[in-house]
Amino acid sequence: MFCETAADTFADPARELIFQVARGYLERQGITATDLLFDPAQHRVLLNDGARFQEILQRIALLQGQHTKRPVSERMKELTAIAEAAMQRVETVAATLPAYPGFAEANQQGVFSGRNLDEWVRGGVAFTRLLAKNAAWDARAKLCLDMLEHVTPGSECHSLADQTLAEILRLQPAAPVLFGENANRRRMIAVCIGLAGGEMPAESHALLRRLRSLFASQDLPRCTEAVRARLAEMLNGTATLYHSEPHGEWQAMLELKQKLQDVQMFAGDEAISASMTRRFTRFASPDLLNPILARETEISRKLLFLLRLYREIEDGNARFELQGIVTHYMDHRDFKTQFVGPQTGREEFGTIAAAVSSALAEVDIPEPRKSRLQEQFRNQLASVVKPAGTRSSQRGTGGPKDAVIVRGLRMGLRNWSPVGLLFGPASPAVTAKLAVGSKLSVAVEIRNSLVTLDFTAEAEVLRVSDGLVAARYVCSDIPTQQRIKAYFGG
Repeated sequence: MFCETAADTFADPARELIFQVARGYLERQGITATDLLFDPAQHRVLLNDGARFQEILQRIALLQGQHTKRPVSERMKELTAIAEAAMQRVETVAATLPAYPGFAEANQQGVFSGRNLDEWVRGGVAFTRLLAKNAAWDARAKLCLDMLEHVTPGSECHSLADQTLAEILRLQPAAPVLFGENANRRRMIAVCIGLAGGEMPAESHALLRRLRSLFASQDLPRCTEAVRARLAEMLNGTATLYHSEPHGEWQAMLELKQKLQDVQMFAGDEAISASMTRRFTRFASPDLLNPILARETEISRKLLFLLRLYREIEDGNARFELQGIVTHYMDHRDFKTQFVGPQTGREEFGTIAAAVSSALAEVDIPEPRKSRLQEQFRNQLASVVKPAGTRSSQRGTGGPKDAVIVRGLRMGLRNWSPVGLLFGPASPAVTAKLAVGSKLSVAVEIRNSLVTLDFTAEAEVLRVSDGLVAARYVCSDIPTQQRIKAYFGG
């Protein structure tokens, strides 16, 4: 943002720049950039701390100087003149503005329907006065929501409320009030997904639920960006988010990725995507990779995991190491006897072999190494000891408490086997996105008198008919696989 006119000084981008540059000061004072811009009392506090005032202007001048290549001292003079003129304009408007007991009275008088600069400033001063009456952060957030729900979308005052609420969502002092005093990263991530249209966590603040509804009906660019920034902040770092055990964390990250993909607000966000990629890259480190591979007794499962991990990361060094590990298992002396376990049936063997072949075809390992791996796999597969038994899968009828959860949507499980699922009915809006051959992550819940199971799996859609979805699935958790086999084998 490069202010040149008086209107620029009060515009939405200018307020956002002030927030970014003066965030530490704002948090210490317990105010927003809106307060700093439209409240004469806050002007005096800042001017009395002359060093702080100059520091904020200098930081803005430095940022803008990088883009304009102009001397910082020259821009400082301009910014000082612009700031002083803006303060004088606010002082003049505030001196003639009557006091309003609340938002409804001010809105009824048309204070927030300005059509020119002076009227916009009048709305900003009135709004700031109402903010100052509410010391609690949730009360300030409520005032912003009232404004968003009652003024014309796209107007200056609507943008003012959007910008102010976005600041409140990002300010550290406001976080315990809106998100909960003990809100950890998992809770914050769940809240952000809920605000974006996913499932809202239980006991979420009523104001956040109001904001979620507004997102569905209004364009709120600043609040949208604030939710994205909050989520990216929670995803940053390397600390474990969900499970201390590597495999549990891996499954949780796959589920989280699916949830993020299912909400439009986060689609294409580079910061969120980069954070998720860094988190997946951690699984290529020996301290996480080795325990996960050690869980898998079958080479086929190890290969499926390695190829999935390869797709999820971008780091060149990590990918190179994974290529070497994949090659190691392709060359393994016990490949023909350990590709699948002795309890694997013919149908399951075919499913797993096809899954590995498909994963190899889709992964972007550079040629000609990829071609060599595919040829090597075909040759090795020809020598694998095939299961001697005939089709061993039995169909299990789904009960009233059995369910399949796809992209946050819960559907009844009609029947299932060790390798297949039939679930639904699903709405046309859901089935339209489930083309034959598409891959998806599912969560399965089995509740009957013989077994209680909860597991996640990677599934491939085989058929969609009359709202019912048939899918082939692979569960990578070994203990769960054994329980499923034991259930059907009994």
